[in-house]
Amino acid sequence: MLAIVGLFSLPRIVVDNDEQAVGETPMPIAETEEDVHLSPLAPAVQLEADSLRTLYLTNESAEKNAIFANSLVKLFIQADRYDSAAYYAEVLASQTEELKDQERAGEMYYEAFMRAISNGQRQQLGTKVRFYFDKVLEEEPSNLDAKAKSAMTYIGSSNPMAGIRMLREIVETNENHELATYNLGLLSRQSGQYEKAVERFEKVKEINPDNLQAQFLLGVSYLEAGEEEKSRQQFEHVKTISDDPEVIANVDNYLERI
Repeated sequence: MLAIVGLFSLPRIVVDNDEQAVGETPMPIAETEEDVHLSPLAPAVQLEADSLRTLYLTNESAEKNAIFANSLVKLFIQADRYDSAAYYAEVLASQTEELKDQERAGEMYYEAFMRAISNGQRQQLGTKVRFYFDKVLEEEPSNLDAKAKSAMTYIGSSNPMAGIRMLREIVETNENHELATYNLGLLSRQSGQYEKAVERFEKVKEINPDNLQAQFLLGVSYLEAGEEEKSRQQFEHVKTISDDPEVIANVDNYLERI
């Protein structure tokens, strides 16, 4: 598991123009599992990836290539290499043109987007997320999960209010939508609206008590809002629902401040 404070950080993007011509397909993003910020793949995983990649590149059967691409997606997901998983998910989506594969490509690019380090990479990945989720929303306008994820790619761009409006539209449609409510909590914290963040994360806790991210950030938001006793109680609660060493270490760090 990633360090909890890193996992919950918002992407910050500088984009001069995040609008794309209608019908224009974004340029492919190269497979990037060798990025310098990533540790090497485990030898067995690297061997399997190399083998599958060779089969994919040398096979002339479209049907078999789809199988190899799908296997590579699964392998890179397990290895937490979402840039590479997205690359092969896009390959698969371009071959099948099926809606489920378009959505999967959007999902993989979203996961890569949320983990990206550089602003340039986030800009490219955010464009990909919107491209594929726009396809999904054209066919399934009620797919609120896709809309919530697409909305987050606008945050930190030249048009952040577009994302905020999308998230608000979602909770107006479904007040119990977990992801949109959670994302609004993140944005409230980022803008210093700590009482509003508390309200959002309390709602997520009500919707899904198993959402560890929201449980942790509720404790942080209580503290930032000046409610130290509620913060202490919430952090103690987090320690009862998680045995992850990184989570516990972060919780203990906050408890020491109270």
